[in-house]
Amino acid sequence: MIDETGVSIKDILKMKVLENCKIVAGEEGVNNVVTRVNVMADPDILSWVNEGEFLLTTGYFFKSTSMEDQLNLIEVSASKKLSGIGIKVYPYLESLPVEIVELANRLKFPIVEIHHDIPFAEIMSPVFQEIFERQTNILRKVETLHHDTMNVVLKGGGVKDILKSLVKSIENPILVKDYHFEEFIHDGERDPELCSQFEENVKHFMRSSTSGTKQTKTLTDRVVINGKEMDRFMVPVMIKNAVYGHLVAFGYERELTNFDALYMESTANVVALEFLKRLSVQEVENKYKTEFFEDLVSLDEKRKLKALERSNYYRFDKDSFYNIMNIRVSKAESNLASDEEYNQHLTKVMYLIDIICRKEGRTYLIANKGKKINVMTMWKSPEEFAKEFKKLAEETEAVLDSKMGHISYKVGIGRLYKGLGDAYRSLYDADKAVEASKTYINERVINFDALGIYKIFCQDHLKNELISFYETTLEPLVAYDRKRDTELVKSLIVYFETNGNLKKMSELLFTHYNTVLYRINRIQEITGKNLENEGDRYGLQTALKIMKILDL
Repeated sequence: MIDETGVSIKDILKMKVLENCKIVAGEEGVNNVVTRVNVMADPDILSWVNEGEFLLTTGYFFKSTSMEDQLNLIEVSASKKLSGIGIKVYPYLESLPVEIVELANRLKFPIVEIHHDIPFAEIMSPVFQEIFERQTNILRKVETLHHDTMNVVLKGGGVKDILKSLVKSIENPILVKDYHFEEFIHDGERDPELCSQFEENVKHFMRSSTSGTKQTKTLTDRVVINGKEMDRFMVPVMIKNAVYGHLVAFGYERELTNFDALYMESTANVVALEFLKRLSVQEVENKYKTEFFEDLVSLDEKRKLKALERSNYYRFDKDSFYNIMNIRVSKAESNLASDEEYNQHLTKVMYLIDIICRKEGRTYLIANKGKKINVMTMWKSPEEFAKEFKKLAEETEAVLDSKMGHISYKVGIGRLYKGLGDAYRSLYDADKAVEASKTYINERVINFDALGIYKIFCQDHLKNELISFYETTLEPLVAYDRKRDTELVKSLIVYFETNGNLKKMSELLFTHYNTVLYRINRIQEITGKNLENEGDRYGLQTALKIMKILDL
């Protein structure tokens, strides 16, 4: 990368004040850029110098110290990436030691012999003045270019138009990676094959870097494309302290400069405004969809009727079949640092599902409320649903895993119902399916139709009866275990798992056969149930399911 914020050693030597000075070592480094000038009165200054500094000193140090210390001064200065060192050799020395010259040549570290009559102040002043003028000029250019870019936006231009404006100044390939809408946007000046290579280069970085999409500072590195090594700048596009994309430039045509980096950082702010505009449109659409959905599933008949009247706007046929998929994204179990980052991922999940539904040609609606994303899909017939929905659900899970693998989620799938007015029943099913994942089934995608007896036991109007049945059937055994610190409930569970095979129970519980027999007798005594009786046996097994389902 070319640094345009400073002045090179070569240019400094052209200044009038240094016309009687000459470079005596490290001539290959004359293009090193000076960003500031410092004076060394004591070698300890090397602890505080910065990259790009041009160090001024006298030959006294080289006269009064050992060769080892002299060589160390040059090595440390080069390792700290100082631009060079200016030395008043005379009257302290006739010339620098050969060892110093050879080391500087090997390190390509410039040493300039300063004429002994020139005060250091007379060198520092014009150099600083030149650096200041160059940096001021760069800021003017950045301001002008930023103004031009804003004009592009004010005239209705989008991200691609912004890139076209930027490429006129950078004269290199530029692209934007939009993480939210999962797309690359190019400057439109390159052939598609080359653009694909640039895209793959960015994708490779994101795959190989665990924090790639969270890179909040400008990244400068070297990459190889088409066998050609070049600079790559990656500038984050930030919205509300979250990274929504990166603006990327490649030094494919010419070497990139620090001016290019400054302009890209300025342009990234304008790109962020365009991102924000797209997100705002999406948020407004989501708001209206959510309001429609809430009215549709409301128990208030007026609200529901209002939604049914507006259903044509979303291309819904009132007499078709509908089911609802409920996706819940959990912040507590994910590594999302802030509410903003959490909401960003929630919105992205909705966008990814939207892409799937559109690709499958479905009539659908996605609505978000809190941690829940509801996806309502219309079907022509139960046969179409049976044939196509599984594919839709699998694609949704696959996309969530591949694109959002760092978040935790559950998906509940409601049953199919005829008529838009009865779609709320599918939402109820989907909610119950997700609730089942907490106590009854350890899956990420739960189809309510596959929950067996849970479909009956999860009915709210039956809850009191179920609890009462549990209390009169199984609770005495639970209380006995809690009081005596025994494992009779666990033994009963294993009894049903082994279909009453006491030998298998003994093996699974790592307990003697006689102990298992004793436990079975105690279970029957405490519960008052006979495990040889089919009705009593079914009652205890049902009570165990109630305990698990209701988390008692």
